[in-house]
Amino acid sequence: MNVDTAKLRQFINDHFGPQDLNDLLFDYFRSVHEDLTPGMTKQQQISLLLEFCHRHNQMQNLLVAVGKMRPFFQPTDYVPGEKAPTTAPQPIASITRNPRQIFISHAHQDAEVAQRLAHDLEAHGYAIWIAPDSIRPGEKWVEAISRGLEESGIFVLLLSPDAVASRWVQLETNAAITYTHEDEMQLYPLLLKACQLPALWRAFQHISLRGGYERGFEQLLAALEPVTSKQDFSVNPALRELITVEAASPKATPKEPARAELNSFIHEKSGKTFVRVPAGEFLHGDDKKKLHLDEFWMAKTPVTNAEYARFVAATKAKPPKHWKGSSPPAELANHPVVYVSWHDAKAYAAWAGMALPTEQQWEKAARGTDGRTYPWGNEWRENHCNTWKTGIQATTPVGQFSPQGDSPYGCVDMSGNVWEWTNSWFDKDQKSRVLCGGSWSFDHGGARVARRFRRDPDLSSNHVGFRVVSPVVSGS
Repeated sequence: MNVDTAKLRQFINDHFGPQDLNDLLFDYFRSVHEDLTPGMTKQQQISLLLEFCHRHNQMQNLLVAVGKMRPFFQPTDYVPGEKAPTTAPQPIASITRNPRQIFISHAHQDAEVAQRLAHDLEAHGYAIWIAPDSIRPGEKWVEAISRGLEESGIFVLLLSPDAVASRWVQLETNAAITYTHEDEMQLYPLLLKACQLPALWRAFQHISLRGGYERGFEQLLAALEPVTSKQDFSVNPALRELITVEAASPKATPKEPARAELNSFIHEKSGKTFVRVPAGEFLHGDDKKKLHLDEFWMAKTPVTNAEYARFVAATKAKPPKHWKGSSPPAELANHPVVYVSWHDAKAYAAWAGMALPTEQQWEKAARGTDGRTYPWGNEWRENHCNTWKTGIQATTPVGQFSPQGDSPYGCVDMSGNVWEWTNSWFDKDQKSRVLCGGSWSFDHGGARVARRFRRDPDLSSNHVGFRVVSPVVSGS
């Protein structure tokens, strides 16, 4: 986002007194507030704030926060040639704990390691909550932390002297300990630097990163996998009711399917069918680099208007703008939902106890392991997906081009129809999210499964939708 920082600096200086500026930092930019030092001038504080927002891609959050504190502030005056963020309050969606979402608690001095950890865990199929990235524009720090703790089924704590001294890390960890005692969360401390731990924290066995990050990360993954399979049920008992077995071993009972034979299940809350994508290597990207992914379960189809309507009814979320009130047009019920931002898609996933797929998960589910160009093979074929070449120039019902257009795992519409949001950032700047799959409004070049497309997570359009991934299902 191209913000006129000089003009914004002047506005903050003119309209925020010392206490108002302190309140802005305390409520919305706690990392900056913690870096304030005695004797720091107002101009120095503003410079620190602007530098932080620029470095962490938080300019949009700053514009919204300033607008909330000064209603006469006009964001459009400070974003030349771009769409400014809205300061209108966003609808509050109900919170559902996701057993595969990880809350990473860390001191801001340890942010570099925390960000690396978040990236690596996301690549293994976990949803991540980490400040400041996961804080929504206009959301106060304490509200965001509370939401993140309530959404997450796993709490990872980076231990260091700075973390032990941080009031916010203390509050987050003590809340996580309470959730752990209530069997709602699992807590994993990672020892980054030697430190003296509070008594309550010592009850949890830590994993050390001091012998090398890679070794510690492998130990963390080994510890997490039993939690996200066997213990998902204790974290969220409702998951026991989410599995319908379509094919099971004769020796297995419906209550305890043999995992090796379980290749699909129906998710009761959303009504969606999920297919298994086994663990292993696949050829990723245009350069077909070998990449290993753990097993995951991908929705067979994009989320449809009818499926999204359940979410809207349950949470009172804002419906897509092309609907008639809170109901989608009947003729579009089985079409992919569109006019949903990345935040809308993520809210649906959280409500369902799911996650948005990473770019790597999406690609493997679309192309299998052999590096094919399209879900069906390496050659373009007519009547295999909905792109601009069909002449339809609109979305089509999910599965209209099935089975000929299906992926090796049985996923439909992974080329064409709608671009699909993923949980991955497009680049290191972390300004845009990755979209995959092409759409009805692009030609067949956009339908290549390795094609990456970028979009601001706040935006929505008539050719962008999404699908979700499920936690690993275990028969044990």
